[in-house]
Amino acid sequence: MALPGAPAPAPAAAPAPPPPTVLMAVRAGLARPSRLPPLPADAALRLQLSVEPAAGGQRRFRLGLRHPEAAGGANVAEYDLKDVSYKVRSPTCHELTVLGSSDEPMVFNFEEEREAQKWWTIVSSSLREVQKASDSTLASQASSLPTAAGGISADQDPEAALSLELSEKEDLALHLAQAIEYGDEEVASQCAVALARQQATLSILLKESNYPTDDISMKVGVEDATSSASITIRVRAHTTIATLKQQVFQDYGFHPLVQRWIIGQCLCVDERTVSSYGIRRDGDTAFLYLLSAKMAELTEQRYEEDQAQVMLSSTSSPTDAAGERRKYNTLPNMSPKKGWGNEAGRKMDIGEISQHLDALQIGDLFSAQPKPAATSLPSPVQAGWSCPKCTFINKPTRPGCEMCSTDRPDDYVVPGSYKPDETELWRMQQEQEGILQYQQALEAERLKNFQQLLQMEEEVLVPNREVLECRICYQQVAPGEGVLLRECLHNFCRECLRQVINYSEEPEVACPFRDDSYACASHLQEREIRALVSPEEYRRFLERSLVLAERRSQNSFHCKTTDCRGWCIYEDSVNEFRCPICQALNCLLCKAIHEGKNCRQYQDDLQLQAQNDSAARQTNDMLQTLVQIGEAMHCPTCLIVVQKKDGCDWIRCTVCQTEICWVTKGPRWGPGGPGDTSGGCRCNVNGQRCHPRCQNCH
Repeated sequence: MALPGAPAPAPAAAPAPPPPTVLMAVRAGLARPSRLPPLPADAALRLQLSVEPAAGGQRRFRLGLRHPEAAGGANVAEYDLKDVSYKVRSPTCHELTVLGSSDEPMVFNFEEEREAQKWWTIVSSSLREVQKASDSTLASQASSLPTAAGGISADQDPEAALSLELSEKEDLALHLAQAIEYGDEEVASQCAVALARQQATLSILLKESNYPTDDISMKVGVEDATSSASITIRVRAHTTIATLKQQVFQDYGFHPLVQRWIIGQCLCVDERTVSSYGIRRDGDTAFLYLLSAKMAELTEQRYEEDQAQVMLSSTSSPTDAAGERRKYNTLPNMSPKKGWGNEAGRKMDIGEISQHLDALQIGDLFSAQPKPAATSLPSPVQAGWSCPKCTFINKPTRPGCEMCSTDRPDDYVVPGSYKPDETELWRMQQEQEGILQYQQALEAERLKNFQQLLQMEEEVLVPNREVLECRICYQQVAPGEGVLLRECLHNFCRECLRQVINYSEEPEVACPFRDDSYACASHLQEREIRALVSPEEYRRFLERSLVLAERRSQNSFHCKTTDCRGWCIYEDSVNEFRCPICQALNCLLCKAIHEGKNCRQYQDDLQLQAQNDSAARQTNDMLQTLVQIGEAMHCPTCLIVVQKKDGCDWIRCTVCQTEICWVTKGPRWGPGGPGDTSGGCRCNVNGQRCHPRCQNCH
């Protein structure tokens, strides 16, 4: 609340108007300066079209003439777009006229035609928007007049609103076509989005100027259910199938509903052109199959109505009918055709066409009355099978449809009395030769693959053929730098496989492939291991494998000579082992070296030494005390005293190499060795610890 006598607060400052938005700027030469400030001839200017908001929610477009940026970019002149007239004199020359001024028009020359077209697209769009804004302003002024004078506002007239909406859609469609023609992707995208928002129904077709203008002599094979013939029709590349059907109906009387055109083993649709089906040069072939009126669901009434309409349209302008018909007709005038024996200039009727098509049975499609019995024998029905897809009558021995390649029905049997003609015999011979060539090519391919397999088998490592991502280091591996494992076909880089071998504690190196649902159970082959590591690394790998083999062998014995690597696997009948490395004779019963003494003599000497040696007695008493207080234990396999220094509850006997669970005082694994959970402490089996005080024995 303001105090009495206090000055009134100052009104808030009006926000600054936003700067104009530059729609496009282009460089052009000014050929006719008019009354502008003095400029040299052919001076280079920068034309700039900008827009800024105006009163009433409208937009104000301004066309500015500026010096180039190199000359400072100063403003030469600026015009409101509603006050000028802008025209295109040539692809690179435009003209600007100021309305209401006596000055001569300004002429601008552009360096590139594409840049001039793009500039005209933006300017013409802005001019149309300015015109629409002016029209809407006049309409609003007219709507403000009293309605008693008979005026109706645009808001109250739905027809005016519909007309305005249609005008906008037409402008957008025209603008879209121009933008696509000029290659302006941005403007074309904007127009397409605007039309899509209005859900406008469009029909987008290529202009005839996009197609070659030369006539094409197209060979047409005409058939019905019983007979066939060949004719030649002249068409153009832009001729649609619908136009072709209509012209055949107009010239020969075959209704479009009974026509089925097949080009390039495709059943043609009305909207596509003949060029899209491959008709591009003289001699290209098409097939016209004629259905019966019943199959095409063609009634006599519709046939007569459509025929009358065609006759009316053909006689509507007799003076220049020939010229117009030649302009739009895709068929030639009914002049003598090759293989057709009609007189020159006379159009053939349906009966004559039927005769030329070997008694084609479509001339009397709608005869309701039964025909009298023929005095002569009927023409024989063509032998063959009807295609279930396109109804084409194929020869009995043909395995697939000649038109659409559909397989012959399985239940069809070739008549025994059928005798193929020379053409059919030649085709059958070609098929047999083709089958033989295919079998030979297949056998050659198999032999080639077998040779490649033999060559690959001789190679030590199988390199990768394409770029891969190593599943260990996730690096891209170039072709030839990775390895394809033979047993499982998994790919890895060489360095990762080398590290897997060096850190493996198993004599068989497993494939390192792992994911969330699968772990590969294959192993690397010995030759792959030897090729991936250095000789020194391979020697260490073999030593680790020997140590592990000794550890896991039940009847193994290691030489008792200090630091000797010799060991053996003994049988029950063997009591001595001569080490092949140090040549010492080991007693398997005493597990000691006592050459020159038998086992009894050695054990007696050992007992006497323990009785007379106080140090031996003290050592024995200390070990027994550690076992009693739980700081040491007897190995469950060899019964020697072992002790845990620190860390987890997993220890290993230094004599028999048995893996021991410290907390349960028993072996970690079952009789099968590492991985056998049928015995041992069974820690982490079914999520259960082996002992409440277990400290990660597994």
